[in-house]
Amino acid sequence: MSPPPIGQVNALDLPPPNACPAGAPPSGGSAEENAQWWSGLSQQEQSNFLATYGSQVGALDGVPAEVRHEANLEVLRRDAASGHDQGNAQALLERVEGSQDLPPGERIYLLGYTPPGADGAPDALVIAAIGNPDTADHTAIFVPGTTTNLGSMNGSLDRMDDLRAASTAVPGAGDVSTIVWLGYDAPDNIPAAALVGYAEDAAPDLRSFTEGLRSSHLGPESHVTVIGHSYGSTVVGTADALGGQGTDDGLEADDIIALGSPGMGIESPDRRGWFDSAYVDDVSDMHIGADHFWAGAASDDIVSYTEIHGNSPVDWSFGGQRITTDGADGHSEYWDTGTEALRNQAYIVTGNYDQVATVGRRFG
Repeated sequence: MSPPPIGQVNALDLPPPNACPAGAPPSGGSAEENAQWWSGLSQQEQSNFLATYGSQVGALDGVPAEVRHEANLEVLRRDAASGHDQGNAQALLERVEGSQDLPPGERIYLLGYTPPGADGAPDALVIAAIGNPDTADHTAIFVPGTTTNLGSMNGSLDRMDDLRAASTAVPGAGDVSTIVWLGYDAPDNIPAAALVGYAEDAAPDLRSFTEGLRSSHLGPESHVTVIGHSYGSTVVGTADALGGQGTDDGLEADDIIALGSPGMGIESPDRRGWFDSAYVDDVSDMHIGADHFWAGAASDDIVSYTEIHGNSPVDWSFGGQRITTDGADGHSEYWDTGTEALRNQAYIVTGNYDQVATVGRRFG
């Protein structure tokens, strides 16, 4: 075969069909639309989008966990090598990569990673699952509170690993995935935690994430529990209550747990009565049913008495169930091994409601 004339390209030298993605990944779509877009691509197109638009694909709710993990892991690797907080990024990277040699149910899937800005402004956004939520029978999403950032991510993963272990130990539990959702810029200090704006900003993203878990799940629907601690409970409450008037407009969750809560946040203006405050005054202001709302607070948890973001969810007037937290002292021991707080969460996560120990709600 004679060579082509100078300036003319041989067809054999052309890139193969679909070598370049046809446009960027979708933006602004729902989790269900993202899932449909991804599943409608050929295997070659999926590979091309991952290679060219990895960070965008990794951020799309509704895309499979394994795909998001692959994309976000590359972002984390780059951040650990040359980012603004290399030490903490490297610590998270080592935790994630080190888990890949563990049994499947203990491996970490990085479902979201946005590097921090200079001097932590803004903080990193991190979403990490222990076990694959796309195949889990039960999924728990943990939303941490004030001062949580990239540097404390491994501590949050420790809590969710303890919850995963306690949940899988429940007879007949099946596969359990536990997730740390730091998909919002948490308040950096106590004065900032007095502002409800952080929760309002986070609410749409948390709702979208729960919708994405439903869209990407394989097989029978997973039982989903959303857990909020401290200011994280304000995020969870606001995300569920701000969803709108429809019964399906809140979080895509079967159960909600609030621990050490300063109040459940803001409800939708469309749902407020004539004499109703802007805050979530009781469980009827939320979309979750009273039978599936659970709250806990140690007797010496000072934060739970502040009610800075609405009525305390363990107050007698709030509704729902108050779980026992025996063995947990102060504001941060709700995931300590051997406590009633951890045991009750495991029963809720696995749907064993008849084994959950409850106690009468308090005044204030």
